[in-house]
Amino acid sequence: MQLFSEYLTSILIGYFLGSFPTAYLIIKLAKKKDIRQEGSGIVGTMNAFEVSESIAIGIFVLIIDLLKGSLAIVFINQIFPERFWAIFFTSIFVVIGHIFPIWLKFKGGRGLAVTAGIMLVVGWIFIVIWIINFAVSYIIKRDLHFSNIIATIISPIILFILPEFLLNYNIIQMIRKNDFIILAIVICVLLLISHKDQIIKILRKNNGKTKY
Repeated sequence: MQLFSEYLTSILIGYFLGSFPTAYLIIKLAKKKDIRQEGSGIVGTMNAFEVSESIAIGIFVLIIDLLKGSLAIVFINQIFPERFWAIFFTSIFVVIGHIFPIWLKFKGGRGLAVTAGIMLVVGWIFIVIWIINFAVSYIIKRDLHFSNIIATIISPIILFILPEFLLNYNIIQMIRKNDFIILAIVICVLLLISHKDQIIKILRKNNGKTKY
């Protein structure tokens, strides 16, 4: 019963912090627009920047979404100190809340910024790996969505060969390597789900090229 209560608390805290509709509220207040009806329709940093045409607004949305991820983990670690599964469920549901917020009929962002916020606390090395993979892929392909997807697929794989000592420089140091890899894999699966439309477009595009 105690474990159930702990996990339920973690899930609820994660989901409701993650579902805070940062980009929607800021664009609504600053530009009187519904971001879901503008640009790509994604409730996230990039679309907030494109819809508002303001670097300041884009950065503000990014910072708030980063904080959603970081603060959720710090908060749950204060309630349940050094309990990996509490951190795990909070992390997963922060991302789920961001991608599928109940306040916006489950139409949210893609989860990259909030994931970065989580990893700043749980395992900053993941961010470094993801950025390197993204940069290399973008240099080769010059496609933003393709590079996001490739970096998200490859980054958890690289964690398998990562020296364990690199995980010892995080705010929360009790997380074991294998637990961290499990967390990264599940989050990356969620990120890929949020990119499903782009994945389908890329596959169709490549199939079209193959026919000729």
